[in-house]
Order: sequence, then structure tokens, then C-alpha cells
Amino acid sequence: MRHESKFAAWIRSGGNSVFVLPLGPVRAPEVKFSVVPDRLLDSIIDDALAAGVARLNGFLPEGVSIDITSVYLTAIRDQLHTSVAGRPNETGVPVNPNDRLINAILARYAEALNGHFQRDALQLETYICRSQDDARVRAAHAKNDDRVFAWANPPAGGHPGEAWNCRCAAEPIIDPQNIPEGAVCDIITGNRLSEVFPEAERVRLTQVAREIDLQIVTAQLNSPERLAHFFGQILQEVGQRMRLVESLDYRADRLGSFFSYFRRHPEEALLYGRTPEHPADQEAIANRAYADRNGNGNVESGDGWRFRGRGLKQVTGRANYRAFAEEHTLMFGEQIDFEAEPDLLGTPRYAVRSALWFWHANDLYSLADAGIDRAAADSITAIINRGTDSYGQRWENVRRLSETEIFANVCRFSVSRPRFEDTE
Repeated sequence: MRHESKFAAWIRSGGNSVFVLPLGPVRAPEVKFSVVPDRLLDSIIDDALAAGVARLNGFLPEGVSIDITSVYLTAIRDQLHTSVAGRPNETGVPVNPNDRLINAILARYAEALNGHFQRDALQLETYICRSQDDARVRAAHAKNDDRVFAWANPPAGGHPGEAWNCRCAAEPIIDPQNIPEGAVCDIITGNRLSEVFPEAERVRLTQVAREIDLQIVTAQLNSPERLAHFFGQILQEVGQRMRLVESLDYRADRLGSFFSYFRRHPEEALLYGRTPEHPADQEAIANRAYADRNGNGNVESGDGWRFRGRGLKQVTGRANYRAFAEEHTLMFGEQIDFEAEPDLLGTPRYAVRSALWFWHANDLYSLADAGIDRAAADSITAIINRGTDSYGQRWENVRRLSETEIFANVCRFSVSRPRFEDTE
């Protein structure tokens, strides 16, 4: 039988009698509890930082970003945290990123951050005041539209963002030749990665670069040494074309060099490997080479092919796909069953994430912190592929990437999604 409340029963009866609503213990109206989930609150205030950085980056030369680590942001973060947290505590409802008042607070602080970066990082002295040119712009602010002001001498009412619900913005006046050293840092872009993977498709490089940027702090790739070691290993795994799915197009006379199964069964190497008479049967090669190999979890017919190497790290075997699925939710906040959908690891986003997961889960970043030397490179190779004969090639990749300084000044934070905590 469906449960029905007393109030519902009263309504159903026509509501003609008196309904008594019992009151609980009286509480002082000024006493409220916080209903703000910390991570959600942090994410919301990070939006102001992301907006401030994105807007200013639009005025900078292509391929560089404002270096937020060069500016002291703790004080403004604490002010923003207090302002945003105060809203749900006043209303007594959970924090809502779509709350108009919270959005007004974020817009105000985003413009304040814009000013901080212009003055403290880029060391700019002047800006152009730009209003939104609509009827909601105050008359006093409309008078400032398109005029140049000095940061040291604010207009009446203050710089853009200082007045509540100000609909003005400070457009920077930037001379690229006079940007101070250390004020900007390099962005990981598809163009930059093309120097590492010269034969890869540009669209793929762009997608990979964006995902690396978004996860650069989470995955502990935030130093030139870490990036050189990471991409030096990845280059060996996927080649200059950046193959995201393993190719098993081996010559028959070479199969035994790569897989012990075909050393033990040379007649099958001739049957399935590439010869002048026939192409390689890649599915048959995978199913034999990876059949329950070294406890990789491949137990069903066809598992070798189904769970062949994919991703920037070339994750191989059912057990490794399952392990990545289990950790992916924790690391990236998205639940996906890669054991059921293995092809996803062959797409740029998850190809990147699988490599970042392996890098982070095995603390390879701490080994990279030992520096650019052969011992550090070999220690990482031993974890990625202990039995490989490519130790020397991998070290050469790392050494070359470091010497060419491709990653020498890459931003140590996500340009697309910067966080306050990454600056402290």
C-alpha cells in the first residue's frame, strides 16, 4: 500500500478542515550551517581564474599564456572564496553555479584578476576601458568607454571590476616586444607536438595537446624534465606518426624477434606473418602473441586482438584495460568500462589519459625528477617495458627533447582550466 502523508490526505479530502503543522524545536534564525561542498566551491571560484586567464590570453601572441605563477594570488582567492561561500550560507541552499549573484561575483573577480595580471605580471601601465555598450551600462561608466587610463590613476568609480555590477573591462595595451621575462610561458599546442611527432595528423596532435594541458598538474607533468621523459618514452611507443592502436604488421622473419610464441612456433610465423605471398594476419598474430601472456588477463578466445596495444602508452591485455577503468573514475572523474569498450583507448582523449594514468600510478614523475640523464631514463624504461631492447633509443629521445628545449618554458599549470591551487 502506498504511504500517504497527513498533508496529502488533507488535500485529497478537500482541505475543508484545519490542518495542524507541528513545529520542531525552535532554532535561532541567525544560526545556519554551511551547505557548500568544498570541491564544488573550489571549482566555482576557479572559474573566475579561468575566465581572467582566457580573456587576457586572447591579447597575447599565439602559443604563449600569462604565467599565473608569477603573481601572488592567495589574497584574492581568499576574498573570492569568502564572497562565494557567503551566498549559500545566507540562503541556506546548496551552492549553485548558475546563481545570478554568484555569477556576478565571479565576473567581478575575473576582471579584478585581469587587472592583477596586467599590472603585476605584464607590468603594463595603461589600458583601454571597454563597456558592453548596452542600456545597462551606467552613465558614469559609459563616459569612460574607449578611453585610455593608467593603472596608477583610476577613473572616477574605480578600475573596471571594482564597482559592483560593473559592465566594463580593461583591454590591455600590449607590445609583444616588451613583455617582461617570466611573465608568460609556452602553451602545449599541436604545433609544438609536431616537433616531436612530425608525421602525425595535425588534428590528432591538437586533440592530444589539449588533453595534456587539461591534465598537466593532475598527472604531474608540470616541469620540463618530466615532459621530456614522458614524451621521450611515448615517442618510442607510438612512433613519429603517433599511432594510437598497435600495428601488428610484422614480417614473418621478424615475428620471433618480438614475440616468444613465434620463436617457439616458427611455422606459424610463416603462416601469419607478412611475406611476398600474403599480408600479415594481424588478428591471428595478436591472439597468439598475447594469449594469457605474463598474466595479462587475456583468457577468452580473441582477447589478444580485442585488448591489443592502444593509447599513447600502448596499454595491452584485458587486466590492464580493467585496471585503467577502475582508476579512471578516481583520477579523471568519469566512469567508463574500458574492458567492455576497449576501442575507446584508441581515441585521442583516452589514449592520453591511459598514458597519464600509467605515468602517475607508477610514480614515474619522481624518477624523471632525477634529471636528464641515462640512469633516470633507464629506470623509467624498466617500468614501462623491462624486456625491451630500446633502452638506448628511449634515452636518445629524452636527451634530444631536452637539448632542443621544446618544453623548456611550458606552463606549469593548465592554460585551459587553471586552478588557484596550482599557483601556490
